[in-house]
Amino acid sequence: MPRQNTSRPILAVIGLLTLAACGIRPEPLTDEANVSRARADRAVIAQNYVPLDGPLSLGGAIARALKYNYDSQLAQAEIGLQEKQLDLAMAQMLPRLATQAGYNWRNNPNAAESINVRTREQSLAWSYSEQPERGNADITFSWNALDLGVSYFQAKQQGWRALIAVERRRKVIDNIVKTTAQAYWRASAAERMLPKIDPMLAEARRSLVTSQKVAAQSLQNPMVLLDFQQNMIIVLAELEKIRNDMAAAQVEITSLINVPPGSRISYSTAPEDMHPAFAIDNHKLEDIGLAMRPELRIEAYQQHIDRQDIYKEILKMMPGVGVFGSLNYDSNNLLYKNTWGELGVRATFNLFNMVQGPRAIAVAEKSVELDEQRRIALSVALLGQINLSVQEYANALDSYKTAEQMDRIGQQVGRVADNVTLAGVQTEADRVRRQLTVLTTRINRDKALARVHGALTSVYSSVGVDLVPAGADLNALADLTKQVEAAIRDWQSGRLPELPMVTAAVN
Repeated sequence: MPRQNTSRPILAVIGLLTLAACGIRPEPLTDEANVSRARADRAVIAQNYVPLDGPLSLGGAIARALKYNYDSQLAQAEIGLQEKQLDLAMAQMLPRLATQAGYNWRNNPNAAESINVRTREQSLAWSYSEQPERGNADITFSWNALDLGVSYFQAKQQGWRALIAVERRRKVIDNIVKTTAQAYWRASAAERMLPKIDPMLAEARRSLVTSQKVAAQSLQNPMVLLDFQQNMIIVLAELEKIRNDMAAAQVEITSLINVPPGSRISYSTAPEDMHPAFAIDNHKLEDIGLAMRPELRIEAYQQHIDRQDIYKEILKMMPGVGVFGSLNYDSNNLLYKNTWGELGVRATFNLFNMVQGPRAIAVAEKSVELDEQRRIALSVALLGQINLSVQEYANALDSYKTAEQMDRIGQQVGRVADNVTLAGVQTEADRVRRQLTVLTTRINRDKALARVHGALTSVYSSVGVDLVPAGADLNALADLTKQVEAAIRDWQSGRLPELPMVTAAVN
């Protein structure tokens, strides 16, 4: 039989592999593709905006932020993914049942001769017992006790990971609540004060320009004029900074509650309507924080996950016992039986596991110890956060009381300034400067009150008290708003969750 030329097929295969390798390296996206993607994303974002249908309350703002925030949706999607992976891990504990079918062909018979071992002579002529063209199929059942045990502990680990995803969502919700509440109070203050700031700034700038012109003409005492201009510029700079901060707060709240940028928002909850003033028990807050903070619960779950690795490594040191069975078919007509069944038991044992197993167990145990130390270190840090948040709340209350006193005096100064100006005792420029100072004290009072509410939110966030449960339905906006507003009333009244009584240590 002439030798077949196999060089052409080999060259063809090499050419195809070369072309495939050249096609692996991707080309960077063009500017046109990036612009097209950006426009499509912007259209999706604009389509998802939900306009307001009335004044915005604090509870409504938090509820909208929870419903429409993409981080919250992503955290919910992560929970769903972890639960799906848990279902997959449990399914992997099932025995293996596989079926396969095949077809074989060769261009000549698979013939062979036999040689007598003793005489070294041919004992059987060239013959074959396998047809050149045949098909086969089988269905195989197998079950291994070692694989089952490992899969069991992997499924338990995945169950803990699903619970970690819930705690991560709690943390996301807490951050959204804290950020939204603080932005709401700043934006609410901005709505009331910005209409007053811009006219006063314009009037103050005119007075400043007039004073500079008078100074240039040397019509008054230069030191008096320079002192006035310096005080005026200081007040102007402070008011401009306040105005910029308030304008930024309005932009921030629109992005949090998913309304188009630049939307006009009216706020129905005034800071004066919610003025918390109650005693805070630091020790109780610390107990609640150590029990409820999502970060500590995540570390506790991670310790359970790492502990399963110890059991897995112990199990891997044991022999693997497996049971298998199959039903087979072969279309080879030269066989005595074309169908047959098989059943067997197989035990395997890797002797090197006796060497590496103890080391793997030691590594797993060290991971558990590290989890314990990391959780203790995190607990110490979180206790510091709790006490710091309580101190900031107390400082915010003191600052508000001082700002309130300054505002009362400022209002009196403003009335007196108007009267003495009408009587001709002071100039219009001095009146403007004093009115600017009065406006600054009122703004500082509102900012101080907003800081009180923000500090209270930080207190509850630092101890892990949920405004809404991690499993709450965030799609029903009306029900969610009612739930949030009820929780806010509890916060304002100083109500804290009661921890269950524990009579024995839990290992």
